[in-house]
Amino acid sequence: MTTLALIVFAIVCGWVAGGLANWAADVLPHWNRQPRSQRWHTLLVGPAHHYWTLPWYMRRRGVCPHCGEVLSRRRPIVEIVTGALFGLMAAHWGAAAVLPLGWLYGLFFITVTVIDLEQRRVLNAMLVPAAVFVAAISLLPFHPNPASMILGGAMGFGLFLLLAIIGRGALGMGDVKLAGIIGMMTGYPGVLTALMVGASLGAAVALLLLATRRATRKSTIAYAPYLAMGGLVAIWLTLGPQF
Repeated sequence: MTTLALIVFAIVCGWVAGGLANWAADVLPHWNRQPRSQRWHTLLVGPAHHYWTLPWYMRRRGVCPHCGEVLSRRRPIVEIVTGALFGLMAAHWGAAAVLPLGWLYGLFFITVTVIDLEQRRVLNAMLVPAAVFVAAISLLPFHPNPASMILGGAMGFGLFLLLAIIGRGALGMGDVKLAGIIGMMTGYPGVLTALMVGASLGAAVALLLLATRRATRKSTIAYAPYLAMGGLVAIWLTLGPQF
């Protein structure tokens, strides 16, 4: 497959993945709040037009052709961002074995970001499967080895747990656990890059909100998006060249 064909394929895969991220952002935050008898019905049934909106969104001004509901702009934005990210990863790594893994991590980070921005929650329903998956992947030769994975995860979790204790509620346990997952993904020393970038972005945004009086010292912000960005940067810069 030529580079151009690979990038086009990656963008299409990213669009499909963006629809999955939209689905997850709609379904997962409410999963545990529903009666057990309704959970699988919610999981398996849903109009595809609600999640893959690019073919019609602009033309119909956001009005779903399936049900007539006006859907938020989040949906096409997520599809575009995910497609662009997948395309950039394909251009960066080519057809390397790491590419599908990078796509999975990218999808995870985008979904976590959307849910935290909308719900101010980082879901165990995403974190626990991610931890199991990353632990299994660490056994493969092109990923941080188990020792590096464990050290990175422990460092990410431990440092952010300490910050959560010192900050007295400034960070939630979801953020702490997410830092541990990112540490597992990037290993050591990649976790240092991820946490430094994420913490710097979060601090910069917090200072900007304070300076513009859009927040006070007692305000809280959705922190997972900045951790996710740090994780993506670390995967791009630290992991990529090793493959």
